[in-house]
Amino acid sequence: MAISRSKLGSLRHPSESSRFVLTMFVLIPMGFLVAAATIATFGTILLIAPVILFFMWFTLRLLVASWMNNMVEVTHASFPEALDAIRVAKSHFGYDRPIKAYVYQEGTYNASILPLLNTKFLLLPSELMRVENGEGELRFLVGRFVGALASRHYRFGWLEFFINSVEKLIIFNILLYPYERATKLTGDRLGLAMTGGDLDTALTAMMKLVVGTDVADRVDVMSFVEQGEQYDGSFFSWLARALSPFPHNTTRVRELILFAQEKNLVSHYPSRRQRSRKRQSA
Repeated sequence: MAISRSKLGSLRHPSESSRFVLTMFVLIPMGFLVAAATIATFGTILLIAPVILFFMWFTLRLLVASWMNNMVEVTHASFPEALDAIRVAKSHFGYDRPIKAYVYQEGTYNASILPLLNTKFLLLPSELMRVENGEGELRFLVGRFVGALASRHYRFGWLEFFINSVEKLIIFNILLYPYERATKLTGDRLGLAMTGGDLDTALTAMMKLVVGTDVADRVDVMSFVEQGEQYDGSFFSWLARALSPFPHNTTRVRELILFAQEKNLVSHYPSRRQRSRKRQSA
């Protein structure tokens, strides 16, 4: 059952709205510039648009052709658990655009998503599909991608293609990336919702994204969060964040814990050492 847009809105990261306004301050002048250039050139500039669109379409179709012949497509026969996770996430967030997924060989625990006009392509490394990782982790990771797509789609609608095009210009990205980072934080929250609020599963998945599956259980989550807080005021930390569409991993982990506490999913998240002592005394 799909959650309502108002419910989805209540799960958004609080910074998303203000950063959406900042994004519109970039997009609206760009729209006027395109309109002015169209009038000044008597529509000649519009002849360039189909060429650019064709080049983008051609390049991505070439990539898809490569994936189709070198990766395994997620279907009912191959990796049905991933197909089910995508289906559930789309239904839960009311996202009706096509999403195709492929599994490929790479020794990392991660995932990425690429757009092709109306269709999104989710790339899943084979490491992510190991049975021992657990279905909850897969649902969290798929849920945060689909959730971020849904949140962005509901904000922009048909303008989503326009913002994607402006981002290709790069020069405005330092003003557009804050909203991109906010949607990633929203996606983390929605991914947590896909696990039924299981914070431990979500954080385990996030730690595996940072250090891999083999040593993730050795990471003290709260120490990792504190590590990020030590550099919060650093100019270079700010610059590294400003130039990326992704928030720092330390920020994502901290924000997810704070969100879980806000929703009373946990009252206090202890360090790994404290949790280990608690299990031993049980």
